[in-house]
Amino acid sequence: MKKNHLSLLTVCTLLTSLMFSTLSNAQAVRDRNVIPVAVNLNQVLRMSIYDGGNIEFVFNTIDDYRDGLSGDAASGSANDAASFGFYQSSFTISSSTTWDLMYGAENGFFIGVDDGTTPNQLALDNVGLQLSENGAHTFGTGEIISAPTTDGTVVADLDQYPVELIGWDNGGASNAGDEADNDFTITWRCGTVEGDMNAVSLIEQTTIDPDRYVVNVLFELQISDN
Repeated sequence: MKKNHLSLLTVCTLLTSLMFSTLSNAQAVRDRNVIPVAVNLNQVLRMSIYDGGNIEFVFNTIDDYRDGLSGDAASGSANDAASFGFYQSSFTISSSTTWDLMYGAENGFFIGVDDGTTPNQLALDNVGLQLSENGAHTFGTGEIISAPTTDGTVVADLDQYPVELIGWDNGGASNAGDEADNDFTITWRCGTVEGDMNAVSLIEQTTIDPDRYVVNVLFELQISDN
């Protein structure tokens, strides 16, 4: 009987070990790994002048002096037909955030470079500009504004830097976008007495001497401060 008892005990021990082994194998197993994910938003801010990077008005006739020169066929100048499209600058803006475009002449007047040791001067307001939008972002929709040109409806005189030429309206959608969104044309004119320009034609200004007058017009694209 003692021998049989030991055998039964051995069997019970084996069954118990098997049961615990089975329960141990049935427990949930977890293995955790980590993949870091980051979003790096680098600022994109770029202006590209793709046409009309150099503008020079050449006055050769009395009509030029009387009527002025313009790249706008609708300005009323007698010389518009010949110069239409010639005095124009086109540019695009690509920005990942809202932006403002500052502009203006580097000096407070045009400087004569060909005549005499004392440079002649020509008032900036003899030159004017009109602004038009060619892209998806348009004036009057809450995306972009142009205070100097009253949203492209008025010929503005050339100002000294810095003046905000185009900015975010801060009243609607962002003006961020690519060149298909922000595409603009400046139509320049000189001596046409339009809008905010000098109201006296070049032929009637007695202080102007023959010379080649130059000034750099600066453009600076920046993040909107609105």
